Amino acid sequence: MARRLYTQKEWRLLSWWLATYHPDADVAMNVRVGPTGTIGGAAAVGPIDQAASRLRNRWVDAIYFENQTVTIVEAKMSPDPGIFSQLIHYARKFRLDPNYGQYANWPLNLVALVYSDDPSVSVEAAWYGVQWIVYSPNLDAIPPSVAHGVEAAIQGDFLPAGWPSRLTMLGIKPPA
Repeated sequence: MARRLYTQKEWRLLSWWLATYHPDADVAMNVRVGPTGTIGGAAAVGPIDQAASRLRNRWVDAIYFENQTVTIVEAKMSPDPGIFSQLIHYARKFRLDPNYGQYANWPLNLVALVYSDDPSVSVEAAWYGVQWIVYSPNLDAIPPSVAHGVEAAIQGDFLPAGWPSRLTMLGIKPPA
């Protein structure tokens, strides 16, 4: 559970930064990038095949389009030197992605957005052409997401009788 909370803080950090500094940008978060691959050696033909062939593509934290420029952002709570290779890899995949062909001539910026600085890592950013941004808002001050609705009051059995046998129809072994 701890890793999930850490990831949620990264998403909160990234969302807050995008909303604060790029409110008018066209933003896509958690995006797969890369060329459409083949399935069993055959090229993807229809939209379902194309979507399925992209399942192996890498996830980019955010891509935003602003002022005729494309920016790829990778967000980290704790910086790690691997952030540079990730961004370069994402840039290459982005340029090969037919879904983003209309941006082929736009300049491409790479941003490493980190919550806490590490000078031994940040010094390398310029070597890779990466913009190093340290953004340290009080994440506790960022309001958490709010659940809507209320839990339904359930009385009696939660599952219908014979529910384990229904699992076997799906090829799932029922719990003991």
